[in-house]
Amino acid sequence: MDLMFWWMLPLAAIAAAAAAWTALRRRAWNERRRPVAHADRLTALPEYQAALRRHRAWLAAAGAACAVLLVTTAVAAARPVDVSTVTPGLHNRDIMLCLDASGSMSSADAAVVDTFAELARKFDGERIGLTVFDSTAIQVFPLTDDYAYAQEQLKLARDAFDGKPGSSGFLDGTWSGRGSSLIGDGLASCLNSFPGAAARRTGPGSGQSSDQHQRSRSVVLATDNLLSGEPIMTLDQAARLARDRAVRVYALNPGDLDYGRDPDQPGAQLRAAVEGTGGRYYSLDSPDAVAGIVAAVEDTETAGIQGAPRAVVSDVPGVLLVTALLSALALCLASWRLDPARARFPRSLRQLHRPRVPKDFSWPRRAAIVLLVLAAALRPGLPGGTAEAASRDLNVFFVVDTTTSMVAEDYGAGAPRLDGVRKDIMDIAKELPGARFSVITFDTSAHVRMPLSTDTLALQTITDVLEPQVTAYAKGSSITAARQVLAERLTAARDSHPGRPRLVYYLGDGEQTSGREPEALNPGGGLVDGGAVLGYGTAAGGRMKVNTGMEDDAGAADGGDGQYVQDTGGGAAVSVIDEGRLRTIAGQLNVPYVHRAAGDAVSPMMQQAHPAAAVHTQEDGSLATNAELYWILAAGAFLLALPEGVVIVRQLRRLPRPGTAVPGPAARGNAATDPGRAREVLR
Repeated sequence: MDLMFWWMLPLAAIAAAAAAWTALRRRAWNERRRPVAHADRLTALPEYQAALRRHRAWLAAAGAACAVLLVTTAVAAARPVDVSTVTPGLHNRDIMLCLDASGSMSSADAAVVDTFAELARKFDGERIGLTVFDSTAIQVFPLTDDYAYAQEQLKLARDAFDGKPGSSGFLDGTWSGRGSSLIGDGLASCLNSFPGAAARRTGPGSGQSSDQHQRSRSVVLATDNLLSGEPIMTLDQAARLARDRAVRVYALNPGDLDYGRDPDQPGAQLRAAVEGTGGRYYSLDSPDAVAGIVAAVEDTETAGIQGAPRAVVSDVPGVLLVTALLSALALCLASWRLDPARARFPRSLRQLHRPRVPKDFSWPRRAAIVLLVLAAALRPGLPGGTAEAASRDLNVFFVVDTTTSMVAEDYGAGAPRLDGVRKDIMDIAKELPGARFSVITFDTSAHVRMPLSTDTLALQTITDVLEPQVTAYAKGSSITAARQVLAERLTAARDSHPGRPRLVYYLGDGEQTSGREPEALNPGGGLVDGGAVLGYGTAAGGRMKVNTGMEDDAGAADGGDGQYVQDTGGGAAVSVIDEGRLRTIAGQLNVPYVHRAAGDAVSPMMQQAHPAAAVHTQEDGSLATNAELYWILAAGAFLLALPEGVVIVRQLRRLPRPGTAVPGPAARGNAATDPGRAREVLR
């Protein structure tokens, strides 16, 4: 717990010190004490001792209640805050920007990215993402409503297409397939980038949301439709898939190369395909392109979703204010018991312990204290405030194995291993609110699926759409294929923020299908500060479903082995976990190895998380809320409680010690020598 207004505590301490000085300094009442002869006989009476004990106990209770009241209201006035996780409700649309990065588009890609950037500036509150493709597709950034992050990634894309030095690796991974400019495959990959695609591909047991199809979703496809190669899915098939999923496709053609009105011309085919989804066709240089796409998308209805958890700095005065309220009520009860008008004390003690502050102000003041604390506990506020976003000085890299073996069905009750990966990534993110997350996947090659970002909604999106590579493209993979990409990302993170710890979570099964021994994953140079290697799978292993890239990958209706990867010896191939290799990787990264199974707790994964303290930021992640007023009321209650403390301290000082004379007015006769008179005094 932190204090937003920490400077309130020194001020409160100064005020309390001034009140203590006022209570302890010598007062004139010391000079007005009158001696009572033979008082020891009076104070030795059992009735007197019992009355004095009762009075001292209630006075001590009042002092303790007042002390607790002062401390709790002072701390509450300093605004105690903590990092909490909230899940906001969102009402928006999803737009995936889909860019053909093949050779025929090279002269136009930079202009397309500029158009995409203009589209991103026009949208307000919508989630946007970017996927580029040639023979294979890579996701540059997942669906996000963090427009600053999106514009930053689009600028990197612009630099890459302009040939800026140091940006040549931007398109790595788009040439892993067979052929070039596979338009249908690229569009299908963009469609699979929407949340919910993983559920359709892996079946109802995957745990993915089935409500996503209710959201308004659009694809802006920039391509010249010049096919070069044999795609898995044709453009018409991909368009039918979009129509089945209620996704509208808007086409941007940088150069209409049609000649004549033949419907088989590239531009005509593209127009027919996108208009069949309910979308529209534009040439890139059309002045109506951007405005038309934005207007068409905004004409679709928004849908409510539950956003991913966000870390925000929120006030947490609840326990303090409840404690203060109980203390105020206890103070009132003790003060009522000490009231000389009803206390069962000798008349001499009644006069002795009458408060110095006029009685007429005591109870109104106590009532005001109770009302102020009660009002503060109700947390009043004014509209127009914000809950500040919280950011931890922590970079977290998820290195995810997406080879075919990761869909082996031996996680939990026969679910794919990737289901466990998806769950664990989000569980780790919940344990580290406000951290920056990045996702790197690897199969035949490694790709950065999500650069470092605090946008956990984007993290949830990229996690939802994780899927293995197309089985036909599998060429044998290394469990350390992400070595170079990870080292580059860690180095860049260190150079930009040297003091920020870097965690690496490696999630895989350790199965090496390449013919060579894996290279060491250790990035070196102290780049890894913590994390874990998480292993998935069993020694018995599981079968792996074939991923053809088509919609019906969930399997044949007969449930036979034909839907599974086949072994060279016949029958379904079985993938087993290799924990020895995973422990080797853990040793190279100097992090613990943890085997993961369905239902396992989160804590073993967090052994070396090293979460840094959260800091307050004024970034776009802040959420609208009411401006808090409770701290002002708590400060008022503190100031009113100070006189109560002064009165209690003075009364404690005036209490007679055992065996001392009792100050007070002289009684008629001598109470010390007249037992009858002593009993009268005690009455």
